[in-house]
Amino acid sequence: MLMITENVKGKRYKQLIDFLSKHSNRFAFVEDRRMMDIEEERLAYIHNLITYIEEHLIERKIQKEWETTRLVDDTAYVFYFNLNNATKQFLKDNSNSLFNWINPELPEDLMFYQNDKCILATCSHEGFFMVDKMIWKHFSLH
Repeated sequence: MLMITENVKGKRYKQLIDFLSKHSNRFAFVEDRRMMDIEEERLAYIHNLITYIEEHLIERKIQKEWETTRLVDDTAYVFYFNLNNATKQFLKDNSNSLFNWINPELPEDLMFYQNDKCILATCSHEGFFMVDKMIWKHFSLH
């Protein structure tokens, strides 16, 4: 995996989402419980945000770690979705940048998977993402 600090935004962000939707079949995002003042209210906000794609939700798991983060004493909710036309449009409509996926407006740490293999994972608040070398090479030539 390559570590990239470039914020992919605008037209290039939309192209990246289109590209990833052809090379992955799932995506996920994170809601860090440490960032929640009132957990029920934040989860209601996220539920409202994902209303139109909720039928594509695979699962919501409580985890201590994911691709870009390991928590010592805390946990986060990780929401996993099928990546299809509806969820691809959701990703494009709700942001114009990889690093705009950040609390409080949006969930954080977008991750894209082909089956169980992560091909791209962001850490928005730290300003970097990890990406599969071949995927990035193909996208850069795109």
